[in-house]
Amino acid sequence: MNNLQPGILEQGANNGRFLIYNLKTNTTKVDFLEMLQSVFIDTHIIIGLGRNALELLEIDIANYREFPQLNARVAVPTTYGDLFVFIRDSEAGKVAIRFLQINKVLSQYLHLQLQVDGFKYLGTDKVNGHDLTGYEDGTENPQGEDAKSAVMGQDGSCFVAVQQWQHDLSKFNCFSQEKKDNTIGRRLVDNVELDNAPESSHVNRSDQGTFAINADILRRSMPWSNEHGEGLMFIAFCENLDRYEVQMRRMAGLEDGIIDALFSFSQVLNSAYFYCPAVLDDQLILAQAPSA
Repeated sequence: MNNLQPGILEQGANNGRFLIYNLKTNTTKVDFLEMLQSVFIDTHIIIGLGRNALELLEIDIANYREFPQLNARVAVPTTYGDLFVFIRDSEAGKVAIRFLQINKVLSQYLHLQLQVDGFKYLGTDKVNGHDLTGYEDGTENPQGEDAKSAVMGQDGSCFVAVQQWQHDLSKFNCFSQEKKDNTIGRRLVDNVELDNAPESSHVNRSDQGTFAINADILRRSMPWSNEHGEGLMFIAFCENLDRYEVQMRRMAGLEDGIIDALFSFSQVLNSAYFYCPAVLDDQLILAQAPSA
């Protein structure tokens, strides 16, 4: 039986490393396929394929597409990566060692384009951590079988949206507590949704139950911080990319002209979609997926 990559449903990792690679020139289908099939897939690693990787492998995924160019009043830039790798573990050292191991394999045929280290904040003993604003992240994540149904396609595969946000925390921390709560749509003190949150609040912009389609997604986001700044590495797994895209379009103001208040202190640095193949016997299934 084909299965979802096990790390997607795994909860509670305290450390992660997000990697986006691009194919080297003259990489062949045979070499790339053999390399990918040599990677052991367990709960600590998730792999997604971009457009060029799928084309090289001659795999046509009916519902896959690259992240669109959004004609919005806020910038939502696109990154065209060929391979996405998410390494996660309870210890940062184990993440680093796993990276060295897999990067040695991948670097034969791929260039590392983006590396971002993530971590869990204010919740290392809980399922959900917090964003660096202090607010809980992932509150509306589906659980159990609901999580599985939100993510898994009929063949055990899924899609992932990868988006790096950079926060201006100096600006956010100058907001009054009321303005902070109104920006997010929840009270910081107890994580309860505001009864009369502004339409621009993040909760109202991304409320999964208010769209014409099923917009359930499974988030596995982590805060990040380095010499260039800090923010949130947003990761959303979904059975269909429409589930995420309707939320992003509303957040960007393309549905009704109201822009998500997150943009008042944060900006998107890059965005990409990837296809996450199913696994069998701890290996990626790199064959044609059935049409939905």
